[in-house]
Amino acid sequence: MRPKKPILLYCADQELLSATAFALRLHPYEVTAVNDGRNAAALMMAGCTELVCGILIHAQQGDSAGRIIHRLLESDIHVPLLLVDCAGDLAPVRYADMMLYGRNTTTAHILASLRVLCEPKRGPRPRSAA
Repeated sequence: MRPKKPILLYCADQELLSATAFALRLHPYEVTAVNDGRNAAALMMAGCTELVCGILIHAQQGDSAGRIIHRLLESDIHVPLLLVDCAGDLAPVRYADMMLYGRNTTTAHILASLRVLCEPKRGPRPRSAA
């Protein structure tokens, strides 16, 4: 059995947060669910955590979570970030590694995006000295 990949899930809407966290835990992800922006920032910037990915969900139009998400995205975070803008009022953000936009974003869309962001990066392998 493969170990679960640790991810951080932030959403200010408690109901959406718990439903999404439950769905993600059914897959190979160890989810840390947070509904406070300060805690999300602290967890993402902590060097001791081995987060594979961070998911930021903006659920309601015009709420303060939009500003918090912009601050998180602009900070110096070295974790791939998936921004899910269900509210549809965040401008395209250049700091997110991937963005899902619109009210009809499903858990299947989030899982597919996580697979892309969490897979090991492939590239040219260094040649061995012969």
